[in-house]
Amino acid sequence: MVNSHRRGSGGHLRAWTILVAGAALLVTACSTNSATGPSTAGPTVSASETTSAAPTTVSTADEARQQATAAYIGMWQAMAKAGVTSDWQSPDLAKYATGDALGVISRSLYTDHLNGVVTKGAPTNNPQVSSVDPSGDPTTVMISDCGDSTNSLKYKDGHLLNDTPGGKRAITAEVKKQPDRAWRVTRFAVEGLGSCA
Repeated sequence: MVNSHRRGSGGHLRAWTILVAGAALLVTACSTNSATGPSTAGPTVSASETTSAAPTTVSTADEARQQATAAYIGMWQAMAKAGVTSDWQSPDLAKYATGDALGVISRSLYTDHLNGVVTKGAPTNNPQVSSVDPSGDPTTVMISDCGDSTNSLKYKDGHLLNDTPGGKRAITAEVKKQPDRAWRVTRFAVEGLGSCA
């Protein structure tokens, strides 16, 4: 099992500096299509008043890429929503993350809760699928991202916690199909500020 480590500036933990040690070793290269939120992919049908086209089929691998990316984006959105009150028990977190990933997020939010810290704003993500395994009927999707935390800031007692701006960080994530057939992030690593452009 991968150990989780987090670091932050000014002695305060930042959700964007969460590191899952060793996750980067599992990733040889990471790249996926951008998604703005959770969605499920399915066949699309073009129809007009006079003719109907056959459904466009989506391959199993493409569907896995889309659903894994949606879960990845959903995780960050759920974390940003929970961060507004530092709700480490938010049920939305478990919809998109499990295992090490869920543990790291919950501990980060719990620490913020204990310290009276909340997060305002949300990160910007640009996930890319780097690999699927197995290729024909994937159960694991690896994602790389250059996430931007510039607009996700920590506050305490209504005041900005520190004036250190966020920025772009390389992120790698493993997303797996679960027994309930939902895709969830199982582990992720966030690299240092400026680690991607």
